Amino acid sequence: MLRSTAAVPEPTVRTRPAQLQLLVVGRECDAIDRAFDDETEVTVESVPALENARPRLDDIDCLVVQSPTVADDGSAGRDESGELTDESADDVADSLETIRADATELPVVVLADEVTPALTRTVRSDGWTAVVERDETLALLADRVHDLLERHRLAVLSRRSLASVEFAGDAIAIVDPDGDVQFASRSFAMQFGSDSDDLTGTPWRAVITDAAVTHLESAALPTVAEGWRWTGSCTGRRQTGATFPARVRLGGLEDGSLVFVVDESEGSDGLEE
Repeated sequence: MLRSTAAVPEPTVRTRPAQLQLLVVGRECDAIDRAFDDETEVTVESVPALENARPRLDDIDCLVVQSPTVADDGSAGRDESGELTDESADDVADSLETIRADATELPVVVLADEVTPALTRTVRSDGWTAVVERDETLALLADRVHDLLERHRLAVLSRRSLASVEFAGDAIAIVDPDGDVQFASRSFAMQFGSDSDDLTGTPWRAVITDAAVTHLESAALPTVAEGWRWTGSCTGRRQTGATFPARVRLGGLEDGSLVFVVDESEGSDGLEE
């Protein structure tokens, strides 16, 4: 059975909050305030040190920290040739560790004299942090803040959606574009004699029989690639090796991910159709 999955495209303009609360560790508070346009009501406050910021992390939308700490002679964090040292990245790593002890997903922007490879690695390993050079335009700082806030909003929305799936009890799995299970509801995992954590990272082809894989690759996946949903039968394989007949609904997402809804079929012969 085929059903169109054509949907209204996601808006190209990201949702921007009407109000924004920023806390800056260190100086340059006024410059950061000027980085945002009139569409967003921004409140920017500063504290002298990270320890002063910790009691307020739950009350802000984004934290701006500065690295390296530049001394009056401009020498701090640099070697004899004037290049920034890895100590600057280490300082940022220590700061992020302190922040994450209190706020695991708080968006953080690092304002740096220079974005070194070591600093880039440190920021990327955190996941909720971006870095901007001081010499770059103020608009870029605002963009980095809004990007982090949008990612945070979507992450919260995604968790709520997955929680709703679990509450509804549907046997659903989301498979990433590489073909590995990214999310499996408890009901889905139970049908395969597993749990959600164990199924995460498992190729979807490993949880059905070889004949079912061939059938889905030839019939279902091309249908989904054309923007339709596919419904049919296949044979699932539990961790014990036992097989069972299943009814499958399969759809696709814009990024190439797949959504499987699987229900065990009582009284079916399990033949793919």
